[in-house]
Amino acid sequence: MQPDSDSLLSPCVLVVKTPVASRKGMAGRLARSREGLAGEVEDAAREQELTVAAVQEALAGLGATPLTVSVDALDAQARRALGRARFVVTVGGDGTLLATSHWVTRAGLLGVNSAPKSSVGYLTSTRRATVARDLARIAKGTLLPQAVARIEVELDGKRLLPALNDVLVAHQQPAATSRYRLRLGRRVEEHRSSGLWVATPTGSTAGIRSAGGQPMPLGEHRLQFRARELYRVKGRSAALESGFVEEGQTLEVESAMEAGWLYIDGARLATRFPFGARATFRVAEEPLLLFADPARWNPA
Repeated sequence: MQPDSDSLLSPCVLVVKTPVASRKGMAGRLARSREGLAGEVEDAAREQELTVAAVQEALAGLGATPLTVSVDALDAQARRALGRARFVVTVGGDGTLLATSHWVTRAGLLGVNSAPKSSVGYLTSTRRATVARDLARIAKGTLLPQAVARIEVELDGKRLLPALNDVLVAHQQPAATSRYRLRLGRRVEEHRSSGLWVATPTGSTAGIRSAGGQPMPLGEHRLQFRARELYRVKGRSAALESGFVEEGQTLEVESAMEAGWLYIDGARLATRFPFGARATFRVAEEPLLLFADPARWNPA
C-alpha cells in the first residue's frame, strides 16, 4: 500500500523501550540472579522484540513508515520529530509512554504493552495480539483518541515539560521531611509531610490513589492534589491537605527544603526545587490525544 498524504498514521514516530536484559552490565547481574527472575527478564526481552516487529509489519501494511527511536535516546532530532508527528506509537510499558508524551504536541499517542505478563501498562491500550487490528481501526478513523488533561508546570517563571500523570514534590531523601508552603486562591498553609502529589485524571489511579486520593473520570479537565503522610499540628486544621485545581485556577507551592525536587511523571524527569523556589501547577491549555479506554478510569 502506498502512503496517503492524508493518512492518520503519517508522519509517524515509533518509540521503543530498551529491554532490561539488553542494558549495559545486566548480563552479569542476571547470571547471578535467581533463575525465575532471570527468566522473566529474558522473556520480556523476547516479547519486546516480537512486539516491535509486529507493530512495524502492521504499519507497513497500512502504508506508514515510522521513524524508530529508543526512549533512552530522545535527542533533539527525535524530539522535533515527535513534535511534528501526526501519530506516535510506544512499545514498552507506562514509563516509555510517559517519557514520550512530554514531547508530543498534536499527535495521537498509542501505547503498546510489550510485556503484559510483567508490566502494568495501565496507560497502554493494546498489545501484540491486537495491535494490527487497532492500527487498522485508527487508520480508518473508527478508533479515536481521548483528549486528556496535562499539568502545566512553571518553576520560578520558567515553563517545564508538561506532565501526563503527575508531579511529586518531595525531599530528595525519602526518609526526610518535605517542607513547603501551599497556596490555592486565598488559602495558604505550611506543610510538613512525605511529599505532595499533583495529578491529572489520567494519573489519578496511580501514586495519588495509593496515598488516599480519588480516581477521576478520564475526561475531566482539572487537577487533584494530596499531601502524603501530613504532619498534623495539634489545634490546627489542614484545609489544603487535599483538593482539586479547577481550570483557570493555579496551585502554588513554595519550597522550604534545601534539597527539594520536582519529579515529573516519575523519576526519569526530575528538577531541583531548592529553598525559596516557587512552582505553579495548572491545567495545561493543550491536552494530549491518548488512545485509551475511559472505562478503566471509572471511579465506580
